Amino acid sequence: MIEPQNLNPYTLELVDYKIVKLGEALPPHSSSMFEYLIGNNGIFVRALRAGLEVIIPVEIFTQSIRGLEPIKPKLSLTLGRIPQQILMQMWKESCIAALAEPPLEITFHIHYNSEQWQLVIPEQIQTSSQCKATEYGLESSYINATIEVHSHHRMAAFFSSADDADEGGFRIFVVLGRVTEASAEIICRVGVYRQYWHVPAAWIFELPSFITDVTEEEKEGSICKFYSNSVAPLLFDQPMEL
Repeated sequence: MIEPQNLNPYTLELVDYKIVKLGEALPPHSSSMFEYLIGNNGIFVRALRAGLEVIIPVEIFTQSIRGLEPIKPKLSLTLGRIPQQILMQMWKESCIAALAEPPLEITFHIHYNSEQWQLVIPEQIQTSSQCKATEYGLESSYINATIEVHSHHRMAAFFSSADDADEGGFRIFVVLGRVTEASAEIICRVGVYRQYWHVPAAWIFELPSFITDVTEEEKEGSICKFYSNSVAPLLFDQPMEL
């Protein structure tokens, strides 16, 4: 994986635009947020952060553009997939929260620290329909998470409109659902500043047999669902009913 270069952030474009010509390798990443790559087969977004590199589809062309190189979507985790024991710990904590009355959601953060993946259960506010970390400073668990996971307790695993409003940064987002049933559910997507790409859970986690991936795929061999949204972000200090 290409690690972010030690470039002066004040000299970088926040968002850059690059055309990849036929026979050329992908140019070095040089934007501070993300960059659009235009190739023979479509438009893609590339972004880098510690532990994670992604190239996600934004628009797939129905006709190829002559003279440009085709671009392949990509998700690369520096340390490889998240170990099964971390996923099992999140599932167990989700079951405990789901068995409360009323059932509660719970959120988790997974950090990259150059040697191993680390699970953090942040201080949070929990209800039956929301869970939110309470700290958002630069050193917080929230800001430094490469992967953000939350449970839907006894409900199905899906990305809700509230999730779309809240998940506006760059990281992998995951929902666990039906956690108390014999076949629990998981769904995963990469988010790059409100541009999303659903990816198979097996790309990210070592999955136990009883957790079912419900990520949508159009058909075998195709790119999974991708989309953008402009949902207004939730305010961090928005009141929540407990």
